[in-house]
This record gives sequence, C-alpha cells and structure tokens, in this order.
Amino acid sequence: MSNNGRYITKIKKLLLPIAVFALIPVFLLCGCNTEERAFKWVEGKINEHYYFPLPEDREYEGSVKDYVNKYLDMYSSFYTAEEYKKVEATSSGSMSGLGVSYEYIPQGVYPGGQSGLYLTKVVGNSPAYHAGLRAGEFVYSGGYNGELTTFDSYSSFTLFLDGIPKDEMFVLNTDKGAYQTRKKDYTASYCYMVTNSAEWNVTYENNSMHIVEESGGKSCLPDGAAYLRLDKFYGNAAQEMAALIEKFNAEECTSLILDLRQNGGGYVDVMSNISTIYTGQLQNAMPSAGVAQYKNGSRDYFKPTVSFPASKQLKAGVKVSVLADSGSASASEALVGSLICNGVVDYSDIYISDFDEGYLSLHATANNCRTYGKGIMQSTYRHPVYGYAIKLTTALIYWPDNTTTIHGTGLGTEMGCKTVKAGWSVTYDDEQLSLAVRQIYGLSA
Repeated sequence: MSNNGRYITKIKKLLLPIAVFALIPVFLLCGCNTEERAFKWVEGKINEHYYFPLPEDREYEGSVKDYVNKYLDMYSSFYTAEEYKKVEATSSGSMSGLGVSYEYIPQGVYPGGQSGLYLTKVVGNSPAYHAGLRAGEFVYSGGYNGELTTFDSYSSFTLFLDGIPKDEMFVLNTDKGAYQTRKKDYTASYCYMVTNSAEWNVTYENNSMHIVEESGGKSCLPDGAAYLRLDKFYGNAAQEMAALIEKFNAEECTSLILDLRQNGGGYVDVMSNISTIYTGQLQNAMPSAGVAQYKNGSRDYFKPTVSFPASKQLKAGVKVSVLADSGSASASEALVGSLICNGVVDYSDIYISDFDEGYLSLHATANNCRTYGKGIMQSTYRHPVYGYAIKLTTALIYWPDNTTTIHGTGLGTEMGCKTVKAGWSVTYDDEQLSLAVRQIYGLSA
C-alpha cells in the first residue's frame, strides 16, 4: 500500500470491436506462448505512450514484469488479469479485509519511548474503524480460537491476520484497549470532518452513502473552524467531499483546515471534481484543474466530470489552510496547485510537517519540510481479450496556470510554505494538528 496511491491515474478503456471475437482462434494458434504474446502487446504500448526515453539496446529477459521493472520508472507496472481486477476494485472503494496499514517501530525512535506494531492508517468505514481502532495505536497481541499471539514484528501481525478466515471474529489488544473485530468486504470512505462540537463520518450500506453526525469534536479547533481530512482520490471521494462541504455550509463555518497528510494521490477525475468544489463559486475560476503534457507535445486539460450544486461548494472568501507532508503526492499536490492558481489559498497557507529525527531515521526517504514532488501521470491500458494491463507514465503534469510543475521538487519553504513540528507522521491524538491550529489562528498554548 505504501506506493500504490502515489500517482494520478487516467484509465483509458480500449473498446473491443465485434470483429475481434472472430480473431480469437487466430491468436490462440499463432504459436506465441502467453508470455511472448503479453510482451509484444506491452512493448507496443510502451513505444506508443511511455513518456520517458528508453535505452535502444534493451532486451526481453525473464517475465514481462521483470522487463517493466528493469527498464521503466518506478510508477509503471504490469498486472496480470487477476491482479488488475483487484486494482480496479480497490480504486473504486471496494475493499476486503480488516482495513488497516501498519509498521513496526523499534525501540528508541518513537516519542515517549513506545515501540512495537503501530497502526499508521485505519480506513474509513472498514471493520477496524467500526470496531473503534484508530491510527496511532500500538497493537500488542491478538486472540483467535482461544490462542493469544504476541506481535513482535511486522510479519507476525501479517501472519496472524492472514491465518484468520473472513467473517471470523478475533480480538486485538492495543495500548488503548481490546477490540473485537473481523475481516469482511466493505466500501471504503475517504473523507472525515470535525468541528469543536461535532464530527461527521461517511459510511456505506447497500452501496448507499450516509453522513453520520456524532457529538464531541476536537477541542483544539476555535469556533467557526472545521477540519476536513481527505485520505485518497479514489471511489466516491468527490461525492463525500461535496456532502461534507454541504454540512460545513449548513454549520455556517467560516474557516477550513484541509488535511492532505499521507495522501498519496489517486485519479485525475476525482481530483478535478474535488477541485471544482473549492473553485466553483469563484467568479473567474480557471477552466481546468490541471494539464497533462504528453511526449508528442499534445496537452490534455483536466475538466470536472460532475457538477455539484452551490450548497455543496465552498463559498468564496472562506479561509482555507492545508496540511501536507512528505506523503502528500501527485493528486494531492495537483489539488493544492489548483487552489493556489485560483487564489483559494496562498503558499503561506500550506503547512508542511517538520519531522523529528526519530521518524526520519526510520523513514530515510521522507522529504522533510517538503511534499513528495510527483508531477507525472500514469495511464492504464487493459488488453481487451486477455485482461492483463500495463500502467505507464504518460505525461508531465502542470498546474492550471500551464507553467508550474512540481515534479522532482514538491512544495517547500522556499516557495513560502510554512512548517509544523511533527513527532511522527500519524499520532493517536494528532498533536501536530493542535500545533497547526495554534499557528493558523494565532492561538497561545
């Protein structure tokens, strides 16, 4: 999961003419084995669409996956038919399992001295979320069928979860308590909003979206302020965002903190639709949310595919601040670009995580005080007969101003962005949010 979201994906469906069915026997009798046939098709797509130059002396060795991994960039991938079905299901929001991401933290690096199996993400509307588990908890052990398993490594937790059939109940013991849960199929939600008095969660039942309001809230937020987290640009994220902005308007809030921390990206159309929620009521909004430039020099402008009513659009003049970090990539950076180019925010409204040394020592690739810096787009092509697919880097992304690209650099302090101290990327009480709120609103500790 760590890198799967760090791209903007544009699906290009290949239409299957009726005549192709008559050609299937020819394919089967051409003498090519499955690997050779896949390689020829993949090589054709690479020659036609891949953005970067490739060495002329490249050779086909091993599997198609080996070839793609050897010669193409880190964002390009080959999927078998079964793998691609799973990719499509995940990107649409259809999930199966517990709904958590995690890492193992050794002693001596985490603030406060704790160590062990650490939850870095709990997916909205997942079994884990409904059981009460939250990101930032340390999971010490699990119980299933009368046996207790202690988690002393990343793999020990993975093996524990893999060994439990779907829909079987089990218990996870964390530093916050014991949780009874199970693995099952669910529809992920990607947005969450809270004020100082209430919170709104997005849930799904029978493929129908519901906004659930609960009392409570985050005490660090001042009156009139709302915090809205966006986890991925997948599934119904744009519709969820629009529904929560409608609640924002109904609550007569006057300022918004948009959290894009650890949001690695997603789909172009989802990003474009979310962008128009923030720019739709501006008098001189730019016509696109971004621009893709292909290797032949042609350009494609990202236009919204849905239109939200005024009640689901942010009103002009609302103060917006953005939280980001080294995990904010691709579609997240593109959305920020749209907000900046349309005057919804300024660079000085972007607050980027400044991590502690302990976090940086364990995450050597993290760009401290800077977003990830991915301004290229991947397009996915699926074989119309055999079902396998190739995801290729096909374009360089520009912001709506047609000139700005952050690929390889990201957003940083030299542009005017501000920083916020962060002990870790995710903590249970989100201390970083409290610090950011103080900076944004000029509050004392």
